[in-house]
Amino acid sequence: MTKNLRALAVALLAVAAIVFADVKWLHINTATVALTFLLVVLVVAATSRLWIAIVTSIVAMLCFNFFILPPVGTWTIEDPENLVALLAFLAVSLAASSLWSVARAKADAALARHDADLARKGEELKSALLASLGHNLRTPLTAIRVAASNLQASWLGEEERREQGELVLTEVERLTRLFENILEMARIDAGAIAIEPRWIDPTELVEAARDQVLHTLAHRTVHVTGDGGRLVRIDPRLTAAALSHVLENAAQYTSDASPIEVHTAVRNAELVLTVRDGGPGIAEVDLPRLFDRFFRGRQSKPRVSGTGMGLSIARGLLAAEGGRISAGNGAGGGAEFTIAVPVESKAAEADALAVP
Repeated sequence: MTKNLRALAVALLAVAAIVFADVKWLHINTATVALTFLLVVLVVAATSRLWIAIVTSIVAMLCFNFFILPPVGTWTIEDPENLVALLAFLAVSLAASSLWSVARAKADAALARHDADLARKGEELKSALLASLGHNLRTPLTAIRVAASNLQASWLGEEERREQGELVLTEVERLTRLFENILEMARIDAGAIAIEPRWIDPTELVEAARDQVLHTLAHRTVHVTGDGGRLVRIDPRLTAAALSHVLENAAQYTSDASPIEVHTAVRNAELVLTVRDGGPGIAEVDLPRLFDRFFRGRQSKPRVSGTGMGLSIARGLLAAEGGRISAGNGAGGGAEFTIAVPVESKAAEADALAVP
């Protein structure tokens, strides 16, 4: 209530200031004074409650009559045109106040709905993260526990011990990858990604990406093709990390016998990396949400592990260096991902000649 009274006092002081300035110094025409009063009423309606705007309108009308319209200093209105002007001012100010209040109420309601949607989406993301982490932590930890127990058994042969040891390493790598994803997502959200470009051969990026998901690609054939002969100035860490998520995705959703193709090209001042696989492709309904956080498409199966973070992280890493990623289905079937990052480029031979 104190806030409303303060707003009313400010509005009435504004009306009084207009009257005082006009009577003392300005002596402007009545139409200009009326528009100035109306402006005050509109500002009050936009920033305060409706009843404050209505009170301000009535007070402004009374002041307009007493101090501005002739005969000044009386409530009498001799000229019928002035009476029409006074009533028109009151009607316009009240109508404008009402419209402003309705518009503000709608805006407040829309803002409240927006905040509620953000809160709901935030809760959904938290739930999805917890569910995803719960599943993707439980599975490797269980496998590690079982393998560790088996390694303690005296009856286990040398070959079996080697297999159990490899299983432990694989699951540890899987856990490491999960925590790296969480850290990358946190850095993206915090905007704490430093760009460190340097000259590099695009094929080195592909090799670096393959090394990051070595366990996932252990039994896969990856064909790398490219124009060759050019170096690009790019952040290899970010680009390779983004590409690794795409390669990991391709490996998860295709059979071991299906090769993965990676093509590198430099065109239109961009490094373009294209990843194709021989899997079932991407459902059309999934394409708009494919890079959303925690989203897993219709082709996901219970046997396919994953958190739904990889492609979202890839998009965030690329965006940090001004790049982009898109997805679709190849003409011959399978999914096709395209990464494009702005780069400077030069001939590799020229760079080699420049070295003393």
